[in-house]
Amino acid sequence: MCIERQHIRTSLEIQKVKFIQQSDERSEVDLDDEPDLLAGQKPIESDDTIKERPGLRESIRAVFSWRNYSVYLSTAWTFSAFSYLGLFFNLYFLELYPGGYLLLGAVLSLTSLVASISRLGGGYVGDVVNRKHLSVVAMFMMAIYNLILGISIEFTWILIALMFLSTMEIFKGGSSAFIMDNIPKEHSGLGLSLFQIGRVLGIFTLAAFVILTPILGFGQSLRLMFLIGGLFLIITSIARAILLKGKAPELKRESISLPRAFYQDNKRAVSLLLKMVPGLLAVVVIDSVSDALFRFGSYIYIYEEVGIEIPGIIIMSIVTIVISVPLLLGAGRLSDRYDVKKLALIVYSVVPISAILLFVSPMFPYWAPISIINGAESMMEGLGAIFSTPFLAIVMKSVNDTLWLLLLLIIIKKNLPRQDTSKILSVFWFIIWMCASIGPYLGGFFFQYFYSGDLFLVILVLNILLLGWISKQGLITEHITAETVNNG
Repeated sequence: MCIERQHIRTSLEIQKVKFIQQSDERSEVDLDDEPDLLAGQKPIESDDTIKERPGLRESIRAVFSWRNYSVYLSTAWTFSAFSYLGLFFNLYFLELYPGGYLLLGAVLSLTSLVASISRLGGGYVGDVVNRKHLSVVAMFMMAIYNLILGISIEFTWILIALMFLSTMEIFKGGSSAFIMDNIPKEHSGLGLSLFQIGRVLGIFTLAAFVILTPILGFGQSLRLMFLIGGLFLIITSIARAILLKGKAPELKRESISLPRAFYQDNKRAVSLLLKMVPGLLAVVVIDSVSDALFRFGSYIYIYEEVGIEIPGIIIMSIVTIVISVPLLLGAGRLSDRYDVKKLALIVYSVVPISAILLFVSPMFPYWAPISIINGAESMMEGLGAIFSTPFLAIVMKSVNDTLWLLLLLIIIKKNLPRQDTSKILSVFWFIIWMCASIGPYLGGFFFQYFYSGDLFLVILVLNILLLGWISKQGLITEHITAETVNNG
C-alpha cells in the first residue's frame, strides 16, 4: 500500500527528467507531490557548452524567476514534509483497533486497489483538464485526508480519508505534468533536484512528532500532526489556486476520440512491456508483493516483537531520510558503472539480508554495547534505536528501494521507445500497484493467524527466487527492438 511509501515511494522517483520532458503525457508520480524525475542523467555536452554554463547562483535566480515554479515548489515542499506521517498509519490503526491485523490488511489492500485504478485513469484526465486545476485538487484532497485523520477516530471516517488519499492519484499525474511544463529547460536538472528539499523538511515534521509523543502519547500526537498538516495543506491549496497560472490543454487528436486513443495507447504500452521486458515485468510483479508485505509488517513487528518504542521508530525513520536523500541525489551514475543485470543482482542482494536481520531481531535486538545504548537514550528518548538490529534492516531496505526504483527507470529509458515512455510508465505502475494491492491483505492474514516473524522468511524466499531468476534469465529481451514490436 502506498501510504508507507508516500514518501519513501517512493517518492523515490527523482530520476526521470529526460524522458518526461520528451512527452506532454502523464507519468508516474510519487505520493509526495514531487514531479517524477530521472535526475542525474546529464545530457552530453560539448566543451563550449560546458564553459558557457551559468553559475549556481545565476541558475537558482533563473529558476525562481518563473512564478509558477516558485509557487509550486514551495507548496510541494509542504506536501512532502507531512507525507511522512503516513509511515506510522499501520501502528496508529492497531492502537485504535488492537489485534485488527486482518482488518488493517483489507483496508490497505482496498486503498491500494483504488489508487492503482485512479493512477491509470489519471493519464486520461491529465490530457483533457487544465493541469493547474489538477494540481490544486491534488493538494486539497491530501489536505482533506490529513484533516479527517486529525479529527476523527471512527473507522468509517478513516476509510473515507483513505479513499481521498487513493483517488487523489487521478489528479496527481496532471499536477506533476503541470510543473514539468513550467521549468526552464536549460536549468531543468537544478529545478527538479530542488524538490528533494521537501524530503529533508520531513525530518522537521518527524522531529516535532518525536518530541510530542512522550508528552501526549502516540495516537494523540499523530492526530495533532495530521491536523496541523491538513491546515497547512489547505493554505497551500489556496495559494496554488490563486497564484498559479494555467491554461487548457491543447488537444491534438483529430480523427479519433480521446477515450479510444487512451485505450489504444495503453494497449500498445502493455504490448511493448510484454515483448521487450517480460523478465522485468515478472520480477516486478513478485517484488511488488514482497515489498507490500515488508511495508505492512516491518514497523508492527519492530514495535510488538522486538520491543522498540514509538520514539525509537520515529528516530529510525528520521535517520533513514537523512541517508536516503543524498543517495537519491547521487545515484544517477550507477548505470554507467554496472550493466543492468549486475546492478540488479547487487541491489536485490540487500533484501534477503534485511529480511534475515528482522527475523533474528527478537533474539539479537541490539548490536552495540548496552552502555552506548543507554548513553544515547539519556541524550534523547528513542535515540538508542539507531544501534538496533531492525535499524540496520530498515536502512538497508530503504537503500534497496531507492536503487531498485532507479534501476527500473533506467531500464525503461534505455530499452523502450522514447515517444511511448509516458504511456508505458502509466501502465507499468498500474500493473505494479494492482499486484501489490494483495500484499497488505496477505500480511494481515499472516499476522492474524501465524507468528509474525515468519512473514520475513516468506519475504526471504521470494527474494532468493528473484535473485535466481535475474541471474539466469536477466531482465530484458536483448534481441527485440521497438521496431520489431511495431512490425508485429
